[in-house]
Amino acid sequence: MKRFMCLALALCLLLCGCGGGADETTVPSTADTTPATTAEPTAEPTTVPETTEPVILYYHPLNGQQLEEPWTGRATAVVINNIRAALPHYGTSGADIIYELETESGITRMLAVYSDLSTVDSIGPVRSARTFFNNIALSHDAVLIHCGGSDFALNAHYSENGDSISNWAHINEQTNGSYFFRDRARYSSGYAWEHTLFTNSEKLLQGLSDKGYNTTYEGDGYDHGLSFAEDPGVTGTSATSVTVKFRNSKTTSFKFDIESGLYKASQYGSAMMDAGADVQLSFRNVIVISTEQFFRSDAYYSRSFYTLSGSGKGHLVCDGQIVPIIWHRDALRGSFSYTYEDGTPVTLGVGKTYVGVVDSSHGGVTFE
Repeated sequence: MKRFMCLALALCLLLCGCGGGADETTVPSTADTTPATTAEPTAEPTTVPETTEPVILYYHPLNGQQLEEPWTGRATAVVINNIRAALPHYGTSGADIIYELETESGITRMLAVYSDLSTVDSIGPVRSARTFFNNIALSHDAVLIHCGGSDFALNAHYSENGDSISNWAHINEQTNGSYFFRDRARYSSGYAWEHTLFTNSEKLLQGLSDKGYNTTYEGDGYDHGLSFAEDPGVTGTSATSVTVKFRNSKTTSFKFDIESGLYKASQYGSAMMDAGADVQLSFRNVIVISTEQFFRSDAYYSRSFYTLSGSGKGHLVCDGQIVPIIWHRDALRGSFSYTYEDGTPVTLGVGKTYVGVVDSSHGGVTFE
């Protein structure tokens, strides 16, 4: 009996413990309710570019053309006959720069400056030197090619003050005739003998070699004092027609060709032609240097001189615009450089350049 009551009491306690009374509490879950963290996306693998050497660009010092390495050659300057009776020229379109100056009696001659003689065949007609041709050739450290000259020039005078230099780098037909030839067909057709002298790349290259002239420089080459750009940013006054007037009646005119961006040259009422290439001479840049011209007599004639050191006024014509500039040349062996009137260096357009040197009191430039 006692054993039965104990079992009954135990059963009662068990039933009370399992009841669902009103004060029943719910034990909170111990599960982690923190939102799951989203995994960062896996970054795409990056490719590290291979290290390359920086690209170094070089530019031709006489025309601004882009090069893969410095041009270290030496320029050659040829005196070109420009009297009407001697036309047309040959080989002039291969020059990088052409200078035009009045000699005497109202006629002009040209100095054609070449960086690569292999691009031309016949060059001429070749004529005699003047001191200012010596002077300009020296500004490019160029070998001067000529046939005779004034007493001043032949005595290696280089300035209006009679300055002379040693080791005159030149080839003169009168003493080195094998590097030139006469166009006898021209003479037979009526040209005067003095208008029939020519040279060519083969003869000149041989002459430079025979005379032992250096034709290359070490380092980056000679500094010709010029800067170029495809878009030089020339801003001035519109100029689609330009005329350069020399001391007397001689003029050279230029018409801007919008399609090519070049100024096409004319003189004596006709296109200025390179008959060898059958092209009209055309230039990206037209520069006019204004300076003093005066005359001194040698044993035969009154000879023309120009002040070509120091500085002076001028004009640049490029890309349909004309703007005043200042030309500079500090020393006889120095090159010409150009600035705008505010002192900012001039940048030329990539291409060929014409330079007309005129007397400040008689010559000049007009434009439309």
